[in-house]
Amino acid sequence: MGLRKGRWGVAIAVVAAAAAGVVLLGPGAAGPGSGPKASFALRSHEPQVVVGDYDAPVPLLTPAFKNTGPESASRGVVLRVSVTNAQIDDTAPSHRNCYYSDDYRTAFCEFPGPVPVGAAFETTKPIAERINTHYHELEAAYTYAVWPLDSPPPHTPDYKAHYHRGTGDALGLKPTTLSAGKRGGELRFRWKALEGPADWSVSGLTIRGRIGEEVEVDVPQPQGTPGPGPTRMRIELPPGTSLAKLTQKVRESKPSEVDYCSRDDEDGNIYCTNVNWNVLRVRIDHRVNGGEGRISVPEPFNGDTDPADNSVPIKVEITGTA
Repeated sequence: MGLRKGRWGVAIAVVAAAAAGVVLLGPGAAGPGSGPKASFALRSHEPQVVVGDYDAPVPLLTPAFKNTGPESASRGVVLRVSVTNAQIDDTAPSHRNCYYSDDYRTAFCEFPGPVPVGAAFETTKPIAERINTHYHELEAAYTYAVWPLDSPPPHTPDYKAHYHRGTGDALGLKPTTLSAGKRGGELRFRWKALEGPADWSVSGLTIRGRIGEEVEVDVPQPQGTPGPGPTRMRIELPPGTSLAKLTQKVRESKPSEVDYCSRDDEDGNIYCTNVNWNVLRVRIDHRVNGGEGRISVPEPFNGDTDPADNSVPIKVEITGTA
């Protein structure tokens, strides 16, 4: 999915989530080892509540870890962070010792200095990024983990080859004390303004027209309680129909507050993202009796009291042949 700017661009810390081996794998898990190595306990972070308007700053994360294994990490460590229900803003300053995934949800940061047994470190500052969201979430989280630089867990991606390297100042480490717990390496936060009971819902569509005809149908905005609701819908076209090509003339025929649903180049799905008024333009290719598509809110909504109404059918009513 390509990065779209959401309603929030807020300062946020981003560092590291995690993986297998003998090292901590995300919050509190440990994997099987092949022999004595450095392994790490992670800082325990209390859940937080974001108070204020929808654009209120979210909590900053300062990850910390302690080498609790039998050996020093003599060549340094890798710190990995993942952000859920959000994306890292690729226009914000980045660190040259960090590598960012294409979907801007994950960062790997390398620290080449040795980490002796019993030593605890934290990052010198949060990775001062911003987060973009396409929709209002009830909850979001950071998760991170750490492992020796020369001993990556199995299935660790080749981030140097496939991720984007930062260009700003390097992120450092400094000594610290560590409070570790079973949920170490995880910071969850939620928005007070979005506390439930929560329900997001979408309305169904009926495409009417003749075989061979290009038709347009207005797509109702999704509803949200508490508001505002989600700003993005995913379209699965009914069989026998296809997305019509949008010429410049067609696009200019609508006022600026109206936009056409379009296919995303990254994941191939069709989305409607205009916050005011969306139009779906399709061609009715042939009749498929009983065929239906779907319109849905594609993102997870933690705490949604009725997720069944997040997806409803798109029907086709054929009135003849063009």
